[in-house]
Amino acid sequence: MNLLPTDEQVQLVDAAKSFLEGEAPMERLRPQYGQVGNHDGKLWPQLGELGFLGIGVAEEHGGLGLGAAEETLVFREYGRHLVSPGILGLVLAGRLAAGDAALTEKILAGKAKVGLSIRRQGGGWHLLEAKDADYVVSYSEEGSELRAVSDYVEVTDIMCMDSHLLLQRAKLSAAKPLRAVKGPELYHVAIQLLSAYAVGVAEGALRMGVEYAKIREQFGKVIGSFQAIKHKCADMAIWAEVASCQVAFSSVVVADKRADAGFQVRASNLVAIDAALKNGATNIQVHGAIGFTAETEAHVYLKRAHVLDTLSGSLREQRTGMLRDPVPA
Repeated sequence: MNLLPTDEQVQLVDAAKSFLEGEAPMERLRPQYGQVGNHDGKLWPQLGELGFLGIGVAEEHGGLGLGAAEETLVFREYGRHLVSPGILGLVLAGRLAAGDAALTEKILAGKAKVGLSIRRQGGGWHLLEAKDADYVVSYSEEGSELRAVSDYVEVTDIMCMDSHLLLQRAKLSAAKPLRAVKGPELYHVAIQLLSAYAVGVAEGALRMGVEYAKIREQFGKVIGSFQAIKHKCADMAIWAEVASCQVAFSSVVVADKRADAGFQVRASNLVAIDAALKNGATNIQVHGAIGFTAETEAHVYLKRAHVLDTLSGSLREQRTGMLRDPVPA
């Protein structure tokens, strides 16, 4: 199996990277730009115009007709730049809306905002990035749904661990969803893309830690020359590389719709979320005391990794699922 990107995939990644470096610099997350919430919604029309919101949507429905491998590569870039997870809502909504031409066109053009809905333990729902959204997407192994945000009632604002994201608690009314699909296929896509995003978070934290180690001086030397810091940077590089390889493999499995897609997606999620959590924490350690403050984005990588863990159903749930799924031959 060849896991190296094709020339067309490299061009797609380069286009995403160029756009995000210009329009979504990490500095946008610093306090002077607003510590609570984000303004990434302004990027959606531009991403829609470039075709990124419809990468996995069939051409007859207005998309690019590509697959999980291409979406995985682009979501790694979203993770590196800590783009709002609302981008996942848009991508999933584009698939769910297929068949409704007007709705699909609106979503793929980035003219709609889509939040994510996650079932709470003990009842009710968490809504992420849904405060100003038009629609909300929920996904599970049983099936996935696209709903109007008004279907959720008794909505209460709460503070998210990652204060750049907007979080709410709500209950679901008896209204019927706008679009719904049964089965785990779209759930596998969601977990695959969350894993790819997590790889980007791990790689972003690695890059930030290494760059800081090159310039921060202590005792007259850059800290990157100290063995303890070298080991931390090496560990981050290994965790990110392992996660990248596993996620690349599962993207091909999902694209081919193989029978072991569920198992491989869970494996990727376990490795990628673990890498994002470890690299987020280690990057803070490399930065020392300043890593705990809002003067850098080091703390945001770790917080976003914890949010990804929740959106994926938690590492514990994924481990339980792997024990339940049949082992690939």
